[in-house]
This record gives sequence, C-alpha cells and structure tokens, in this order.
Amino acid sequence: MKILVFDDDENIRKLLKTALESKGHEVTALSDPTEFKFFDRLNCPCPVDEPCADVLIADIVMPKVEGIDFCKKLKSSGCWPLARGNVAIISGYLTIHYMNELNDLGIHYMRKPFEMKEMYEWIEECQARVDRPSEQIQGNESNR
Repeated sequence: MKILVFDDDENIRKLLKTALESKGHEVTALSDPTEFKFFDRLNCPCPVDEPCADVLIADIVMPKVEGIDFCKKLKSSGCWPLARGNVAIISGYLTIHYMNELNDLGIHYMRKPFEMKEMYEWIEECQARVDRPSEQIQGNESNR
C-alpha cells in the first residue's frame, strides 16, 4: 500500500518509514502536510481518480497545519483514504476534545508512544478495506 506520514518529529517519521517499508509498503514521510505536492489544491489530497495514498497518518501538533485541521480539510474534500477509514492521528496530546472530534470525523487515533504492533494491526485493517470494493464499505470502523 501507499502510505503518507505527516509528523514534525524526525524520529517518528524515520521509525514509521523504516518499519512500514519493512512490511512492503511504499511510504512517503513529510514533516508537515504543506510539504505535500497536492496540498494547495487539496482534493483528496490528490486527484480522486488517482489516489496518492491508501493510508494517511498524521500527528496532531505540527508547526504549520495541525493534524485535526488537516483532517477536517480531508473530510470536506472527499478524501479517498478517509472515506475508507484509513486515516489515523498519532499524538501525545490526545485530549477528550480531540478524541471526540476524531470520532466525529471517523478517524482512528493512537496515543504516543504507541507500540508498532498496534500500528501493524491497524495497517492490516486498512489493507483489508483497500482490498474490498468500495460498495462493500459501510462506514468507518470504530476507533480504539
């Protein structure tokens, strides 16, 4: 699968890139969503007819665009991964307010520090959703 990671922490980016590539995924890891080539014309964040990613993973606290605001932009754009429940927020700053917002958006979340086992399990769930035809997708599965 193609995975986009947005986190301003270089160690987290490197960890996720290395770990997920070791499982055969193609990973693009950027420090901020504004670095992404399609950000200015955010439609998915890419053309819907050619999804740039199967999965998006973002931190909440980033210098230019907060992860929650990025996810709201994704939701209003008809984001392909979000429509399949394949967007996760990873953060050490998960307040009840953030968790409620993420639940309302249908976004999975993991508290930092997270176990890679949890990430791998969630990525497997994403792969299963990608492999299903879109008409079988009934909605986002619940968050943990």
